[in-house]
Amino acid sequence: MEQRRRRIDRVTATDFLDGLNDRPADELRAMRDDCRDEEATLSFTRRVVQGQIDITRAEQHRRSAGSDAHLVDELSDILAEKTEGERDPLKARISPMFDPDDQPYGHRAQDSPVDDASLSRIPDLDDAELRALLERLQAKEASVSELRRSVLHALDALQAELVHRYRDGALDVDAVVASTVRERGGSAAAGGAAEAGRAAGAGPSAEDR
Repeated sequence: MEQRRRRIDRVTATDFLDGLNDRPADELRAMRDDCRDEEATLSFTRRVVQGQIDITRAEQHRRSAGSDAHLVDELSDILAEKTEGERDPLKARISPMFDPDDQPYGHRAQDSPVDDASLSRIPDLDDAELRALLERLQAKEASVSELRRSVLHALDALQAELVHRYRDGALDVDAVVASTVRERGGSAAAGGAAEAGRAAGAGPSAEDR
């Protein structure tokens, strides 16, 4: 009996996109939704690790500047949201909101943030320990980012195939919206219509968003 692979292993497998042209639309949408869910989880993890990196770098900067300010007092500024100028609303990707309280999280090496006792005592670390912590965090961020890029590559390929079928008339827009409503409830109608609407002109790829 073949052992069932985890979703993250399926969507990043080298054969995940094999035979894409021959797969039914329902299967393509299910594969795409798996990619979206994985991307949401990985993006959440990456943001957590990036926050840890920011805190660690801030402590290094505080020491190099000879500041007497306490790291805890500056946390709100360190972790402040990026300014609106750094975001492009036209490139916002439609992906599910990840809530770690509602979904399994942190049980896999791929989506668990660095759980290091050093993080709870950053002000007490010596300079060498602080550099070592930063290196571990940066390695984790690079690993998660690489995995996320792989997921986004698959997501782009699946979305492109669906758009291609809409444009060629192989998929009926009304049927897709009706199917979405039946499967997910009436509130999902807008999502189904948006998916079909993207066939009229492909927006930015997932890699760009």
